[in-house]
Amino acid sequence: MVVAALWVVLVSCGGATGEGPGGEPSATPASAESPSPTPVPGEAVTFRTSEGVRIAGRLFGDGPVGVVLGHSIDGDQTEWWNVAEVVADAGHAAVAIDFRGYCPGDEAGCSEDGSTADAWRDPLAGATFLRERGVHDIVLIGASMGGTASVLAAGNARPRLSGVITLSAPTACCGMELDRSTVAAVGPRCSSSPGVSTARRRGRPARWHGGRGPPGSR
Repeated sequence: MVVAALWVVLVSCGGATGEGPGGEPSATPASAESPSPTPVPGEAVTFRTSEGVRIAGRLFGDGPVGVVLGHSIDGDQTEWWNVAEVVADAGHAAVAIDFRGYCPGDEAGCSEDGSTADAWRDPLAGATFLRERGVHDIVLIGASMGGTASVLAAGNARPRLSGVITLSAPTACCGMELDRSTVAAVGPRCSSSPGVSTARRRGRPARWHGGRGPPGSR
């Protein structure tokens, strides 16, 4: 019984050291390869605003038409990556930005600190970045805070931009405020409709979809 017990112990120890009960090396299962990480889409880029604040973004695609994507107050550039990929697949350029003061880190970028009252300058810098890459027609797209910043940016853009699309953009947010003169600078006419704000240039009617009509209309 003692010999049998010792044999069991030896067999167990032999298995742990890679040898079978006869001293022969035992087969070691091949380790499973870990799955490859999903590649991050686009290309990390940085550029500076007119007053020198460094803005982090991610560039998708290229072409003569491009969009600058501004995130919501609780988001970052990653919330627009899927949309940016669709834009790129259609043959256009897209850059998703982190507003000043937003630093999600890693692949999501890290912009320098700054007051959100001046965040409208960030999509303008994105437009300049695209223009320097040969993009001629540029549209600003933003959600929430990003929408407010996009409209304010379009009203101050020189040269003028091709369009603005906003989602749930408040007329006042984060130190930025839209008034009638700003909206008038974006487009010649405004009409009210809940949901999405759109302001188009090039002689087409501009539409304000903020649910209350243009700022200052009531």
